[in-house]
Amino acid sequence: MIVEQAKTLYGSWPRGMTLFVFEDAQGWTASISRPISEGDNFYRTRTLDLVAIMRSTYDLNAPRLSGSDEIW
Repeated sequence: MIVEQAKTLYGSWPRGMTLFVFEDAQGWTASISRPISEGDNFYRTRTLDLVAIMRSTYDLNAPRLSGSDEIW
């Protein structure tokens, strides 16, 4: 969801850039690999801003509907 939103807002995902999403003490967070160019740095910074917005919207610890443990 993060990558798709970033691609919609900022263009194609930079080659070699990796996004990690993981649970932490506050719910979840994301980390993006270091940029290799100024353009990648801009993309990374804007995507991390997007992550901050999404963290306030999406709670991974929210109760789920029964059967939602199944993936698709």
